[in-house]
Amino acid sequence: MNRMIITFCMGFMALNSLWLANQSYAAPLNAAALTQRFSNNSDEHIVWQRAPIQITLPVGKERFVSFPGGVQFGYNTNLLPPSTLRVENDNRTLYLYAKKSFSTQRTEAKLANGEIVLLDINAKPEANNNPIDIVLPKAAKTGSASISLDVSQSSVNTVTLTRYAAQQLYAPQRLLKQSMSITRFPMETAHVVPLFYDGSSTAMPLASWHGGNYYVTALLIKNLLNQPLRLDPRLLCGQWKTASFYPQTTLAPRGTPINQDTSTLFLVSSEPFSEAVQSCSN
Repeated sequence: MNRMIITFCMGFMALNSLWLANQSYAAPLNAAALTQRFSNNSDEHIVWQRAPIQITLPVGKERFVSFPGGVQFGYNTNLLPPSTLRVENDNRTLYLYAKKSFSTQRTEAKLANGEIVLLDINAKPEANNNPIDIVLPKAAKTGSASISLDVSQSSVNTVTLTRYAAQQLYAPQRLLKQSMSITRFPMETAHVVPLFYDGSSTAMPLASWHGGNYYVTALLIKNLLNQPLRLDPRLLCGQWKTASFYPQTTLAPRGTPINQDTSTLFLVSSEPFSEAVQSCSN
């Protein structure tokens, strides 16, 4: 238990330095979109292989489409007006909400490295709302401006891995860099996991990365209580090396506006998140 407290403090100090460096740029996550509950749906992972990706949206339900990094979304608003499709973008995840059925429309998602991913989107009443992770082929392109060699495989540790994950979520797009030694990793888990023993908050996995001998997973934590909540890493179930909350460790009562009732938790483990969290369901 003391070990978790020590590693939590180390992780928090690393993230605190990131907060001080980027607080004027960090955009808060859209809590209203992120905290919508799903019924234990697993993420669908689709590899972009130059062919347009087919996505069917359910009518009246939101569906998440996540990318490896920052993304800009473009579509014809004459064919898909706000009365038909609502789109929200938190820089790396699109939140798509179809208000009515519509036939397939070609859309574009522009990645941070300039690459265009084509999405053919339609909407049907009975479609599922499983979150979708768009994955790029593993082979890295030489000469790409988005590739950074500043983190070697041997230098990846719990601190550098946590800092990298935080930067991917919070740093301004112009400063984002990809690492040859740290890569996105499929989470293969439910969209809401029972992470805290006391049931005081919900935990929604956002993204996971792998580097060296460790895995780091970012989760959105939301207060379920009608009173302030002090996040305590000792109440976490699962097998974790470090636990770091960012940007705050005290949450306002549930329903407080401007995301004051949410925070992001970064968990580092020696095994993939889906394995490290298994004990939470026992």
